[in-house]
Amino acid sequence: MIFVLEATLHKIKQPEVSGFTIEKTVKLMKLSFSRILMMHPEIDITVDQWIIIQLLSKHKNLSQQQIAELSFKDAPTVTRIIDILVNKDIVRRDADHLDRRKFSILLTDNGIDTYKMVIPILEEFRREAYADIAHEDLIALEETMNKIFQNLSKQN
Repeated sequence: MIFVLEATLHKIKQPEVSGFTIEKTVKLMKLSFSRILMMHPEIDITVDQWIIIQLLSKHKNLSQQQIAELSFKDAPTVTRIIDILVNKDIVRRDADHLDRRKFSILLTDNGIDTYKMVIPILEEFRREAYADIAHEDLIALEETMNKIFQNLSKQN
């Protein structure tokens, strides 16, 4: 009887965890949040612009290179997004005192207001996206995603 049980257990396959599952979820989250932002024309930002605003809110003062690294976007893309945010008076570029070829990027007062307007929208979006998922499961998911990220970072 024990032999039969062991043989049965060997036949049970582990679920296949696919990068595709992660990718499609991330894309759907970005698309869904983008649609929500579009329903708020008074805010007038995209998800990619929001990522930079959020980074600047957290770090206060970053170079364009630091923003590119933290957002996992290439430098030309970051430059275009920052140009748009400067034109919207959400961020400003200040010359670096040590290297005049570099700029420090900071949120303007309007940028801080934009950040404050988006936070409740983002929190509601997350409440809906994470509905019926235990807090412990979300923590475990984040820890797992961070571990995958660390594993892949070692290779690159």
